[in-house]
Amino acid sequence: MKRNTVEMITLLMTAGLMISGLAVVPAEAAPQSPVEISGKANEAGSALVQERQGVKITNHTIEKKIPEASIKVDYPQLSGLKHKSVQKKINKLFKVKAEKFVANALKEAKAGQPSTQSGNPYEYVGTYKVTYNRDGGLSLYQDWYSYTGGAHGITVRDGLTFWLDNGKLLTLDELLRANPNYRSIVDPEIAKKLQETEGYFGNFKTIGSNPSYYVKDEGVTIFFQLYEYLPYVFGFPEFYFPFSQLLPPGTNPFDFKTR
Repeated sequence: MKRNTVEMITLLMTAGLMISGLAVVPAEAAPQSPVEISGKANEAGSALVQERQGVKITNHTIEKKIPEASIKVDYPQLSGLKHKSVQKKINKLFKVKAEKFVANALKEAKAGQPSTQSGNPYEYVGTYKVTYNRDGGLSLYQDWYSYTGGAHGITVRDGLTFWLDNGKLLTLDELLRANPNYRSIVDPEIAKKLQETEGYFGNFKTIGSNPSYYVKDEGVTIFFQLYEYLPYVFGFPEFYFPFSQLLPPGTNPFDFKTR
């Protein structure tokens, strides 16, 4: 594909192009985008903090540079929660995930070639975006990008949603517990949109027992990994469903005291 064609596709995707109702998220853009909360700190310095509707989120960064690779990981840390044990539990999860990614990156880079075929060192980047922070819930996604040679790197995305009262990491079934049959709504709609998208690999039947998702605005976004159902150029296939479509009227999915 010619360079100007690739640039045009990337421009359209970044602008939020919708193809047959399918949200297109550029694969390469995800790890390069800035963390969308204010405040940045390294492990040696004091952190700047932004309060988002009662829950404070501080960005921490781990950065390593060796001849074989450059590594940079941003991860969130919470403060101001009523239950300090919950705060410690969630913060430990984020910190351990970041440290594990860095350790694996160092191991892979040192064990592999000292540089890529183009002469560039390997690159590893971890970023995140907070998508929901209110009503006792916190939701975000983390992107883990690795480049170890070839035409492009690869990104793996994790969706994480917490109930802040006890720090529980929620599955989509737990979040949508007021409607155990929600798959009868999302499966046919996702199948239809995938089938309408050129390049679809086929074989989608259901989102499965533990789908990847995050909460955004007044609903959930269900997503799939790169290459899972569509070519790389389509990025992460995302499907948004408002709570009003999935749950009984007036249901607060983060109210575990009444349901």
